Amino acid sequence: MSLGNTAASNQGANDGEDEVDAIFRHSKQRFHEAHLGILDALRELVIPTRRAEEEEALFNGELQSSRFLYEGNKARKFVGKIFLQNGNQGTGTMLTERILLTASHVFKNCKEGEVSFEQVDPNASFYKMSEVKFALEPDTCFVSHPDSSLDIGLIAVSERSLDGGTPLSEVGYCTKILPSITAGTHVNIIQYPENSNQMVVLRSNQILHYDESFLKLFSKDFIEHHRFETRRRAVKKSSWKWPFSKAREKAADSDSSSPFLHYRADTKYGSSGAPCFDDMWNLIGFHHCALSVEHRNRPNMFTYAANEGVRINVVTEWADEALASYNL
Repeated sequence: MSLGNTAASNQGANDGEDEVDAIFRHSKQRFHEAHLGILDALRELVIPTRRAEEEEALFNGELQSSRFLYEGNKARKFVGKIFLQNGNQGTGTMLTERILLTASHVFKNCKEGEVSFEQVDPNASFYKMSEVKFALEPDTCFVSHPDSSLDIGLIAVSERSLDGGTPLSEVGYCTKILPSITAGTHVNIIQYPENSNQMVVLRSNQILHYDESFLKLFSKDFIEHHRFETRRRAVKKSSWKWPFSKAREKAADSDSSSPFLHYRADTKYGSSGAPCFDDMWNLIGFHHCALSVEHRNRPNMFTYAANEGVRINVVTEWADEALASYNL
């Protein structure tokens, strides 16, 4: 091949490469312009028009009177941490001047111990609260509901603190009780999980109402055997499917015959007996266990279903009679 033919061939190749480059540059430019156009269109859709004179609610019901905090602070004062001599832990609420309400299973193997109440010390660390301790007095009074599935326990508390410096009357007791509630009621729980400082779970938890078929799966015999274990246990039925995909969360009859409340909330070991309040800080029940279910096709794989509490009207109706013979 002559040099002339070679040069012509190279020129043709260069022209072809230039044409490809031109097409590529043109396509890139068009894509960039289209991309900017799409971004501009999206920006018009996404960026809101600002109107300084208007406010919008998110419709999640989180606006509360500041009195909510004041009433909650009053309620926390009579909620104590139970610590028994055998190491068992729980949470309790002063139901009267001398009587502490908690879950009966907390005292399953031991009744001797103490209950401590946190006090606000402005000079203390944010994470460390001062506390005053009182002895539990099971010899003075201890009663539990004859139906063990209700898990109600009442125990007397010493009239003075262990150091002798604080009368129990300074702790106070619950005077606001709401015996009738409906599904959708917000639940606020004051508790001492895992022997920690006093903790609260606020408002993002609601009373649930499920089909009777869900409750029937948790038979009384099963509950009595498993309810009071330290860790969650589940119904072991091979035909079981997790119920909540079909469950109806509807308004419950305020005069429901069920003695239990069901809700979803953060609780741990040590939370048993923790009081459940509504948004007005009325006592509506106490927490006593969590329920889980076993997956149908995966043995030993459990899914948390709901927490369970006992309605306060069940407690008060029985307690009036149970405490009648005690001069407390």
